[in-house]
Amino acid sequence: MRTIAFLVLVIALTVGAAQAVTLTVTVSNSDSDQGCLAVALYNLETRKDFGSGRGYYQGQKAKITNGNARVIFADIPEGTYAVAAFHDVDCSGNLKKNFWGIPQEMYGFSNNYGKRPDFELASFPVTGDKEIAIRLQWY
Repeated sequence: MRTIAFLVLVIALTVGAAQAVTLTVTVSNSDSDQGCLAVALYNLETRKDFGSGRGYYQGQKAKITNGNARVIFADIPEGTYAVAAFHDVDCSGNLKKNFWGIPQEMYGFSNNYGKRPDFELASFPVTGDKEIAIRLQWY
């Protein structure tokens, strides 16, 4: 009886566990190597905050070299994600905006889709290790 209970527990844990994967994000087109690159990873649970600079699933900063940077999000569960990135010239963690709310630092989103944050347009499935590329732009 103990053997059967143990096997049921092992099967339940195996079936319910999502596989941990790695997402590599390469960001290009920065107009300088000054400061750092701020990258935020959003999932379905945090999608309402996409592009806001808060409420993200995971965040990282990276050094920019020759206009490019790379971050690796390791051991994340398979799922649907979107990425927002910006060239943080002073490494403050805040995207600089002017009086009208227009970004004053270069930024970009996964799928390189446009200028305004939209989780549905920037999202992509991650079902195994994956690499994506984001090209920074001015507003």
